Amino acid sequence: MCNYFITHGRSIRLSVLLLLVTATSPLSTHAQQSTTNTGQRFREARHAAFEENNYHKAKQLAYQALKQSPDYHGIRIFIANLHAWEKHYQKARKELHYILIKDPDNKRALTSIIDIEQWAARPETALRWTDQALKYYPENTEFMLTEASLLSELERYNEAEQLYREILARDSNLEARRQLQRVQLKQLKYRATLSYKHERFQQHFDPWNFMEFRLSRETGVGPVIGRLQYGNRFALDGVQFNLDAYPSLYKGMYAYLNAGYSDAAIFPRYRLGLSLYQTLQGSFVLEGGIRHLDFSNSQSSVFILSLSKYWKNYLFTTRGYMVPSDSDNQQSLGILARRYFGGERFYMSLKGGMGSAGTDIEFADDFRTRNFWSIGMNGQYPLNRHFDLGGEIGFESEQFTNYNREKYSFNIFVSYRF
Repeated sequence: MCNYFITHGRSIRLSVLLLLVTATSPLSTHAQQSTTNTGQRFREARHAAFEENNYHKAKQLAYQALKQSPDYHGIRIFIANLHAWEKHYQKARKELHYILIKDPDNKRALTSIIDIEQWAARPETALRWTDQALKYYPENTEFMLTEASLLSELERYNEAEQLYREILARDSNLEARRQLQRVQLKQLKYRATLSYKHERFQQHFDPWNFMEFRLSRETGVGPVIGRLQYGNRFALDGVQFNLDAYPSLYKGMYAYLNAGYSDAAIFPRYRLGLSLYQTLQGSFVLEGGIRHLDFSNSQSSVFILSLSKYWKNYLFTTRGYMVPSDSDNQQSLGILARRYFGGERFYMSLKGGMGSAGTDIEFADDFRTRNFWSIGMNGQYPLNRHFDLGGEIGFESEQFTNYNREKYSFNIFVSYRF
């Protein structure tokens, strides 16, 4: 009797176990297939985005994967970034908010939403998210660097400087050191510059000499610059005063304004200048402008069109000039290539120009050239936080109706920021 129950008990337990395995096997297989399908869809979505550059297809595949695994946060962050790259910022926020409500310390989601608010030009909102990120990750250097950068953008320079110093107190972070220097410079609103320029001719003419003092002030709408220039040429001397401004008009556009006066014969009696600058996609800047010079016995204008490209640590500029006249319009082209070394204060440039008009028109005889070409180089080096030292050397060849003129030029300047 006992053996009967033992034998049949084992059979019953085995039958129950087989029944459970049979019943749960489809569920297990379905779960494995679901996970496999989710991963496969996600891989296909990333391939569509990064290899095919097809964001629409990528989002379709990613949403299919997300439907199978709605709490797969990596997929949702991927979708949010796709929306942001297409500048659909509100859709991107919706996806990231879903994650951060459920998982408020999700590091990748916090990083993405901070980036998106920066791309959307909402630094105040981005700053609130960095505050939240630092509550969960108070020692995270990347979040600290981002917060300091946002504080600087909002002109809260003291707070930004303090945060950069906190980072540097822990380690010698190169980016923190570089940004700290920039923040310190931004707090120096004034810049005084004294320069001297000497031009020497190969024949016929005595050397020309110029000195200039300029004082610039950073304002809420852009820098304003006053310039007092002394010149000596053709055995005549005189003084010219100029006022320049670079006001910001709206996001991506700013202007250059100039007005000048002199009662000396060697300078224009009046001069006016206007340029509009528009930033474009791909780090391009387009300029269109005019310069008007009023001499005692004539008036002339110069029209300017330029295109600049920022690439890594380089700046490339092509600038065209046209001087309209009753007989024949004068035209010229100038080019510049500049290399920056660790910041905007330290650079070296090569430049050149050619055409039927000069590329740096200042005097009445500049409008009478028939042929022109030039080559030169310039640079600036920061001696310390306050002082910059720079200079320029160049050669110009000018052809006039009855004579030619070749000259070498040398310029040196020193600037003090305070």
